[in-house]
Amino acid sequence: MRGLLLSALLGSALAFSPAAIPHAVRPTSQRLAVAPIIAAAATSGPVTVVTDMDETLISSKSTGYVINFLVKYRAVFRLLLLPLLSATLIPLSKVSRSLAVKIMYWFAFRGVRVEKAKQIAADLSERYASDLQDPAASAVLAAESAVIITASPTFMARPWLEKYLKVPASNVYGADLVERNGRFTGRLSGAIPIGEAKVTLLKGSVAASASRTVGYGDHPTDVPFLEACDRGVLVHELSAEDAGSCEYEPASPFDASKLPASS
Repeated sequence: MRGLLLSALLGSALAFSPAAIPHAVRPTSQRLAVAPIIAAAATSGPVTVVTDMDETLISSKSTGYVINFLVKYRAVFRLLLLPLLSATLIPLSKVSRSLAVKIMYWFAFRGVRVEKAKQIAADLSERYASDLQDPAASAVLAAESAVIITASPTFMARPWLEKYLKVPASNVYGADLVERNGRFTGRLSGAIPIGEAKVTLLKGSVAASASRTVGYGDHPTDVPFLEACDRGVLVHELSAEDAGSCEYEPASPFDASKLPASS
């Protein structure tokens, strides 16, 4: 029964996501020739990789993970209301992605017990790891250090990134939920890491003092932080206007055998 409910909710709600706005793909006749992207390990000198998470480091959107969280939390009432909420947030996200994400997180996490939420996030780690994709995943593993900047909740992103990719919690920047009396309030303590907010976070991270940085993203709103890196790589093809100075290397399956044996 739970599987049927999850399938129905995914079908009606996955259309909304912090990265749900369609990518603008240029016509084939206008596509630029794509030069091979050199993996981080093959570049000269130490490299710090800075990457988005949803649809870049992993192939999925964050909405599916939020739904899985609610299923594991047994938040039946919220799950039943989710299709209605999604119908509102999909058009809103095209006007203000940040506002749509804030509403989504308020709805999903308000009143949730923090300790139980963190346990569920840890339980989802294997699912996240199975969703890894290249070129970003291999670049993170090969890099001297890595910084992850994502609109996903920090408490959900940090456990699996540290366990499977050895990225320190301090190098993961996400949406930070405010806690009060052992529960999430549904509010955020800072800006959603989208657009220029990612540039600000990058400048405050270890990447700011790195000798060389390579950035990975998938959406037009990732371009500002990608252009702040020495090299910016898009894993989804955008129009020449949206892509700016970024290179393009299509997302591809990740070989899970590359993960550290200690995982």
